[in-house]
Amino acid sequence: MDFLMRDDAGFSESRWEAIDKMVVNVASTILTGRKFIDIFGPLGVGIQHIDACDGTVKKLPMIHSDFVIEWQEIENSKRLGIPLSLAQVAQAASDCAIQEDKMIFLGDAEAGYEGLLTAKGTKKIKMKDWKEGENAFADVAEGLQYMLESGTYGPKVLLVSPDVYTDLARIQPGTGMVESKRIRGLIDGKIFQSPALPKGTAALITTGIQNMDLAIGQDLITGYLGAADLNHEFRILETILLRIKNKNAIVVFEK
Repeated sequence: MDFLMRDDAGFSESRWEAIDKMVVNVASTILTGRKFIDIFGPLGVGIQHIDACDGTVKKLPMIHSDFVIEWQEIENSKRLGIPLSLAQVAQAASDCAIQEDKMIFLGDAEAGYEGLLTAKGTKKIKMKDWKEGENAFADVAEGLQYMLESGTYGPKVLLVSPDVYTDLARIQPGTGMVESKRIRGLIDGKIFQSPALPKGTAALITTGIQNMDLAIGQDLITGYLGAADLNHEFRILETILLRIKNKNAIVVFEK
């Protein structure tokens, strides 16, 4: 991995291991798309383009976030024999994770990448007020019926923004059940929330490699950028591409 220029940083192997562990631990607590979308790869950093499964070949877009470790921190760590603070690493890893989920869910229209919620040709259903009555259950049931009628099969998940997830935490009158539990039973699947989603967002998704996958070239890794004003600059990066193979596998509830 010479392209990462790690040797130039003068860090020990154990210090790089600590950085890598921090990146993985922080990102895994935030990443939501990877929890239900099949992974294709990692294919390696040398893979720059891939079949997008829509009749085109697309470049794997790069996601990255930079951080700085000040020279005083490094010198104090060496002199006093104390662990180096990795707070900056954690913040950058968190930023990368949010960027990844935004790319998966919302895409990048300017760069020509579609997301689950922005892809053209998916089913749109007018979203009722999910704070009231059985509206949420009824909307999801309509989406599920559409998928069955379109011959779209596979595990189901409901993807929602945090505010909608809170709406589903209420007890449905007359049932004694939390609305989210009723919906999980209906779709026989899980409900996922993500801070990367705009408020009021909800989508029913049929997963499975036949419907979509996440192509990964280079998975999350940290490289050394160099020194500036005696401080050390680093970059966490990855290359990914959401590949939607069946537009009927996505039902977006629109307000």
